[in-house]
Amino acid sequence: MGRRRIIQWATGTVGRHAVAAVAAHPDLELVGAYVYSETKVGRDIGEICGIDDTGVVATNSIDDILALDADCVLYMAQGEMDPFGAVDNICRLLASGKNVVSTAVTALIYPQSLGTGVVDRLAAACAEGGTSFHATGIEPGWAAEVVPLTMSGLCRKVDSILVQELLDYGEYDSPSMLFDIMGFGKRPLDQVPMSDPAVAGSSFRASLMLLVDGLGATIDDFTFDRQVAVTEEAFEVKAGSIGAGTVSAQRFSCTAVVDGRPALTVEHITRLRDDQAPDWPSGRGWKVIVEGTPSLVLEAQIATGGEDENDQACLGTAMHAVHAIEPVCAAAPGIRTFLDLPTIIGKHVLSSSEN
Repeated sequence: MGRRRIIQWATGTVGRHAVAAVAAHPDLELVGAYVYSETKVGRDIGEICGIDDTGVVATNSIDDILALDADCVLYMAQGEMDPFGAVDNICRLLASGKNVVSTAVTALIYPQSLGTGVVDRLAAACAEGGTSFHATGIEPGWAAEVVPLTMSGLCRKVDSILVQELLDYGEYDSPSMLFDIMGFGKRPLDQVPMSDPAVAGSSFRASLMLLVDGLGATIDDFTFDRQVAVTEEAFEVKAGSIGAGTVSAQRFSCTAVVDGRPALTVEHITRLRDDQAPDWPSGRGWKVIVEGTPSLVLEAQIATGGEDENDQACLGTAMHAVHAIEPVCAAAPGIRTFLDLPTIIGKHVLSSSEN
């Protein structure tokens, strides 16, 4: 079998990591790249992403992308603020005969979370193109799905599962995400998209629905929670200034109620400095707590060598998508979640060459 032909869609932090990985992968060949910024159009995708030139020139023409002969598109746009626009693009790509692996919209990890209309559209596009669709990530996209499902294989009984993401976003260089969407640097009562607990926790619904499907149960209801902490002193982060009395840490979650009890919870605890909200759990990565028979706790730390944990998490997100390319291309046409695919493994990661 020849190398899989890959198109990269979007070159943000996750996309740049994906481009570098695809360019170095012995089984993959980069053949196209879609970008949003006019300043990137016409440039080699390697130059844009900080690696050697690849011979692939970036375009902002969807028609040009659709016309390319490719096996798979790594769809890595920032789709959370326009999920249905992302679905439109993904469906066009699938119908054109290209498999799609996406990190753009966390709800697509389990498309049923967006309703039967989205499921029907994706399924029809896959049928038209003879293609498969898979959405992935790191959290959601690994810690809240793959890890607890794997742990459940050791259990006779599970009373509850709690998944926590614990990260410091002080080095996360995205002012729009931190300030305008999440509400860091704002007064606690200022209205931003994530000031509503249901909005803040809604992206976890897909993970919980996938878990419950995999574990053979039924969700009665969802509950949501959001808490914030404020800083007593002003300080600087990579994305900008955090004023005294503004939000410097937040904790938000979604819980699935099963058989009348809060059975499954996904929670993010996010700080802009490690001394903020000192009474909340802390760490650098993810923690999965299973109360049951047996009881289990599994912790996954990231950036253990002192690297930037946000950049390392973006790298992990990109690699979970890149490693999914082959099983998605090999799968039967249709929507393929973690419940449908084999275990995603890091093929070639032991190679002595940089990848």
